[in-house]
Amino acid sequence: MRTRDVARGIGVVAVVAIVVLAATVAGGLLVSSPTNVGEAPTPDAYDTGSLDASPIASDGDVTAPDGESKTVVVDVSHGNDVSEDAIQPFVDALVESGHEVRFYGGSSSTGIGAPTQSGSPFNETLRSADALVVVSPAATYDDDEAAGVEAFADAGGRVLLAADPPTTTTSDQPISIPGLDTGGSVSAAGQPANLAGQFDVTFGNGYLYDMADNANNFQHVYASGDGGIADGVEDAILGGAVPLRTGPDASVVLSVGDAALSTTRETGSYAVAARTGNVIAVGDTDVLTSGMATTGDNDVLASNLAAFLVSGDKEPGEPSNGGTGGQPPTGSGAMIGSAASTGSAGMVTAAD
Repeated sequence: MRTRDVARGIGVVAVVAIVVLAATVAGGLLVSSPTNVGEAPTPDAYDTGSLDASPIASDGDVTAPDGESKTVVVDVSHGNDVSEDAIQPFVDALVESGHEVRFYGGSSSTGIGAPTQSGSPFNETLRSADALVVVSPAATYDDDEAAGVEAFADAGGRVLLAADPPTTTTSDQPISIPGLDTGGSVSAAGQPANLAGQFDVTFGNGYLYDMADNANNFQHVYASGDGGIADGVEDAILGGAVPLRTGPDASVVLSVGDAALSTTRETGSYAVAARTGNVIAVGDTDVLTSGMATTGDNDVLASNLAAFLVSGDKEPGEPSNGGTGGQPPTGSGAMIGSAASTGSAGMVTAAD
């Protein structure tokens, strides 16, 4: 091998060794040298208090006016989603003020082998009543019963119709309201649709909700009004409220502002209670119940509804159509507010 080639090889090896040594030293310096990155930032702690629900007053008291004793019938003969326990504050207020509350459960007078009677036991019950409460029926009121309710209201009887969102698909029962297009047939279950239709009111589908301004539940919306049953009501709390549509003879008395409807997602102001003469329709049933009647301004609203029911002046003996000829059938029911006896149209009277 030539001397020049040997020298060249030795030079190459030396250069490589120097490069490796330099890289090693530099790497050690990089590893051993502290990195000045400053202090780590301290993130703000998550404020779990922002998730706390705002307290809702629930110490209200439902009342009813004293005066002449009136009889209020609560219908439970149509599979109505209501009971004495469910609306206890409402019932107690009426009874404590000297009024009678009857829960009408229907008649067992007809059947195989039973004598046929003309007319409607339901209408017979109304003859001795001053007010009627219909809450979320599961079955439709027949033509005689609907005519009886209309005659009852025309004679001065007070009627409260309360509804939940419908629980079944639409039925073949069209409701015709002058000046109001209901869009065809309506659902019966959960809504006294054909009764309300006689008084220029129809209950809607779906429920109202508010994702921003609510009573700690997006379905618990605030409602208010001006005068009448809304007198003193600034923040009534309705749960799963049903919007109403009204014809020319009905007046809106309670509404929800800036809420959305579950079936359309449309946001706006919706009517939730309306009055036509002696009839009030409310798109909510919770306001009468033990769990909600004393919440927010619900006690004021429930008290106003109680006052409405017992402040009428009904003509005795109405409705005269579709009666039972003075032969009250036997049936189930209970009257709250006086001593035990047999009541009209099969109602059994119970003591306080």
